[in-house]
Amino acid sequence: MNIVNKINDTWACRILFFIIAFYVGLWTIRIPNIKDQLSIDYLGIGYLFFAFALGSIVTMIFASKIIKLFTPKIITLFVALLLNALWLLIPFTTNFEIMLIFSVLFGCCYGIFEVIINLQASIIEKRYQKSMMSSFHGFFSLGVLSGAFITSIFVEYQINFFINVICYVIILAPIILICALTLVEEKKQDKKKKQSIFFLWPLLLFILVLLSITDALTEGGIDSWGSLYMRDFIKVEGFQIGLATISFNIFMVIGRFTGDRVKDILGVYSFLILLVSLSLIGITILLNFNTLILAIIGFAIVGYGSSSIVPICYSLSASIKGVDSTVGITIISIAIYGVFMIAPTIMGYIANNFGINYVFSPIVVMFTLSMVIILIFKKEFKFK
Repeated sequence: MNIVNKINDTWACRILFFIIAFYVGLWTIRIPNIKDQLSIDYLGIGYLFFAFALGSIVTMIFASKIIKLFTPKIITLFVALLLNALWLLIPFTTNFEIMLIFSVLFGCCYGIFEVIINLQASIIEKRYQKSMMSSFHGFFSLGVLSGAFITSIFVEYQINFFINVICYVIILAPIILICALTLVEEKKQDKKKKQSIFFLWPLLLFILVLLSITDALTEGGIDSWGSLYMRDFIKVEGFQIGLATISFNIFMVIGRFTGDRVKDILGVYSFLILLVSLSLIGITILLNFNTLILAIIGFAIVGYGSSSIVPICYSLSASIKGVDSTVGITIISIAIYGVFMIAPTIMGYIANNFGINYVFSPIVVMFTLSMVIILIFKKEFKFK
């Protein structure tokens, strides 16, 4: 307990963002192994993402009630134990149907975990009354980057998948448990605030959902398909397979750790215009060029462009007048994970029929639509 007392809730929240993302980094680099292990095609990988999203949304729909019924500490402790147990089973799973079940369970865990840590970040941000959400998500990106980088080293030296996983679990599981004990509950909400996701949303919330979906499609698409893009389109091997995720997340980290400051300087509206524009430029490079250098540059530009969009959406959704913070965050979380109810199948179909490089083409469509919406409804951001 002495260790717990020495970790304040701000750092505990940052560490939890980092660790949950570290496992995402492991997943992104090991996707080719899992694909070969299950003997499935790109569409099969898409179905796994769909199953993950389904599990996530199920728990997110009931997140507000679950968090009020139990406590963030108890939920996080349970989820941490289940997540680590599932990871230890993944390297031995060769049956596609069983992997689908595991994907649903992973999704259930990530869904409630996502709501809890973003709610914690919102509570802390309000306590200090300054922009902090982007930096919290910076630790998420740093986690993905670290997980991808270290896992790429394991792959480079052909270290067994199970050995890779067990090393992570032994180190990270105890840290999650310690940090979970520092989490705090949100103060009781005003009864006039909407405490269910089913109500007539204000226009700003609709816009934030669109932006969240677009950014999630980008971040999830690159983390999920980047290694396959590098191996099958850029034609690289070993450590270079991970360069897509590494390049993307290096600039995600830079963007998120500087995002709060840049947002305060430019304002939310101008900052969003800049971020969406950069994302469009980066994806265009990935769609049209197949050299290693341009691939790295493209992923880097997209990384910075998409870095602060989701943090902005979380921060604004938790501050909308008349909407419970947990509900606002839950709606954004559902939007983010809901992308993978449809997108994986579509992206898998595109990869199979048009080529792995075109797997990113839906992102161009979504960012273009987002840009149009932001320009039309500029006044919605004036009060921020």
